[in-house]
Amino acid sequence: MKKNIVNILATTGISLLLLSAAALSFHASCIYLKTVFQAFGVNIITHLGITGIKKMELKNIVTEMVLEITFIVCEILVFGQLFHWFTSLSFLVLVCMGIIIYIISLFLNLLQMKQEAKEINLLIQNRNKNQD
Repeated sequence: MKKNIVNILATTGISLLLLSAAALSFHASCIYLKTVFQAFGVNIITHLGITGIKKMELKNIVTEMVLEITFIVCEILVFGQLFHWFTSLSFLVLVCMGIIIYIISLFLNLLQMKQEAKEINLLIQNRNKNQD
């Protein structure tokens, strides 16, 4: 649970940084506070959806990734209409942001798994030393 909360907050932070960069590139002067909460809510739903997709335990990782990206694009389409995001940014820009966030999240998950593997290996080594 703690890991999911951290991932949601990290993804929200990445989303807001990318949104700020996009806004600056289009010479925008501000981001509304409601956008922060909208991004947070959408990231919660994204993580719940991706968790659901992972529970399907698809055999092909590429199929799983395509399904996750499709879910993100559909989510952008729905929430873009609901929150009127398309008046500020185009659908293509938002989709690119979503895919970039997805790739960054995958990379961060890989780093986290690598760290967890190191910790597990260290625990195993310590246990083996204690048994000798």
